[in-house]
Amino acid sequence: MSWACRVLFSFLVLIGGAQAFPTKPVKIVAPFPPGGPIDVLARSVADRYQKKTGQTVVVENRAGGAGNIGIQAVAQAPADGHTWLFIPQGNITINATLMKDLPFNWERDFAPVTLIAYAPNILVVNPSVPAKNVKELIQYAKANPGQLTYGSPGIGSSLHLIGELMKREAGIEISHVPYKGTSQAMQDLLGGQISMMFGSAPTLMPQVKAGKLRALAVTTAKRTPAAPELPTLVESGLKSLDVPSWYGALVPAKTPPDIVLQIQRDIAAILNQGEVKQVLEGQGLYPVANRPDEFAAQIKRETAVWARVIRAAGIKAE
Repeated sequence: MSWACRVLFSFLVLIGGAQAFPTKPVKIVAPFPPGGPIDVLARSVADRYQKKTGQTVVVENRAGGAGNIGIQAVAQAPADGHTWLFIPQGNITINATLMKDLPFNWERDFAPVTLIAYAPNILVVNPSVPAKNVKELIQYAKANPGQLTYGSPGIGSSLHLIGELMKREAGIEISHVPYKGTSQAMQDLLGGQISMMFGSAPTLMPQVKAGKLRALAVTTAKRTPAAPELPTLVESGLKSLDVPSWYGALVPAKTPPDIVLQIQRDIAAILNQGEVKQVLEGQGLYPVANRPDEFAAQIKRETAVWARVIRAAGIKAE
C-alpha cells in the first residue's frame, strides 16, 4: 500500500470512528413526570440530537420514589453511552447525605457528563414584612428572633437548605415551614401565613410584578436577566449564597471517557443554538454545558456544602 493510500485509509478510519456513536436509539431518562424543567430540557435536547445523529431519541419519564426509580434504572443500564440521565441537583448533591438507604452511589455508579442549565431562585417576602432589602431583613430577624417563617416544597428540598444556609451565614433564626409542593407554600405566603420563601423566578416574579410579593435578592453569583434590578445575596453580604437550582446529565459509570466527552460536546452544541437558548430562557433556564471534569468537581464541592448544612441543622428525610 502506498503512503498516499495509507494516509487515506487512516483518515477514513478516523472519520468512521467519529461516526460510530451512537449506533442505536438513545434513551434520556427524566425520573419525574412530564412538564417540569427536567422534561423541558430532555425534550429540547432529544429533538435536536435525533436530527443531528439520525438515531431515534426517546425521553422516558420514569417517575416514582422521589426520582430514585428512574435513577436506579440508569445505574443498571449498559455503559455504552446510549442511556442518559437528566437530573436536578438535589438528587445528586443533597440526597447523598439526606437519604441513607439509596440503592445507588453517585461516585460509584455514574459518570458526570455536563451541567446542562441553571435556574436562578429569588428570595421574596410577604409585603407585611418591614424589609426592603436583605440587610433590613437580617436586622429585623435579629431584632425579632423566631418571628419570621419561611416555606419550602418539603424537608430536605434545595429551597429548604438554601434557607438553612442563609440562617447560618447571617446568624438569624427563621422557622422553616415545609409544604407538599411549591404551590401550597405560595398560597400561604400570599395569604401572610408565612413570611418568606425562595423559589424560581418564573414562578414568583408575576406575583412580584403584581405587587403581591416583594423580591429582595437572587441566589446566583451574578444578577439574573429575568430581574436585573435585583441584587444577589452575595452582593448583599452573604458570600456563600451562590446557590441556583441546576440540572445535569450523567451516564452509567463505566461509559468510555471518549463517548462521555462526545455526548458533552453534542449537548453543548445543541444548547448553544440560538433558538434553544430562547426556548429555555423563556422557561427561566440558562444553558451552561461545562466539561465533565468541571461538572464532577462542582458535584463534589456542593455535596460537601449541603452535607455540612444538613448535619448542622439536624435535618432528617421524611
